Amino acid sequence: MPKIVDRDARKVELAQAVWTVVARDGVEGASVRAVAAEAGWTRGVIAHYFKDHDDLLLFAYRLALQRESEFIPTPQEQPDPVERLIRTLLRTLPVDEAATLDFKIWLSFLGRIADNAELAQVILREHHAVFAVMRDLLADCHTAGLLDPPHGVQEASEAVRIFVDGLGVATALDPETYTRERMETMIRRFVDAWRPRSTVED
Repeated sequence: MPKIVDRDARKVELAQAVWTVVARDGVEGASVRAVAAEAGWTRGVIAHYFKDHDDLLLFAYRLALQRESEFIPTPQEQPDPVERLIRTLLRTLPVDEAATLDFKIWLSFLGRIADNAELAQVILREHHAVFAVMRDLLADCHTAGLLDPPHGVQEASEAVRIFVDGLGVATALDPETYTRERMETMIRRFVDAWRPRSTVED
């Protein structure tokens, strides 16, 4: 009988090989050849599942985003909506080994989108999806009366996106200065600025 291949499982295995290569050799080293060698398959096998190198990296990135979503605390795990927002914002930054790896993949796409309009649109959609979660968390904080951004939730969510993206780039350029502790402190100060005056005074 012909061997039955679980297509989704094989794609996940290839994505995990991408993570391993990126962690060891950086994004520049994650060529199709290198990923195939890490997975123990031929380049032809990868071509069967992914149309090109960017398609392979994009799948690995999407899978990484799914993994990162597992770190978002539930209301049962963290009843404080503001704390849930802060912890979720931190997960978008290189705060540990897994998040740093995911961040490297994201940065690699930023270097490609200037010459690839189609890829730029795909990355933009993924970016919107990530920050839609942040917007919903911010809305929860506002509804609970814990945060009161002066220009509303939508504009505040855009400010959060710009702040976190900028902090991420600063961290990539100067990781010795922007440690995990400093990133968390900066995010907390940014979010705390929206606390109602009565909450701050209490």
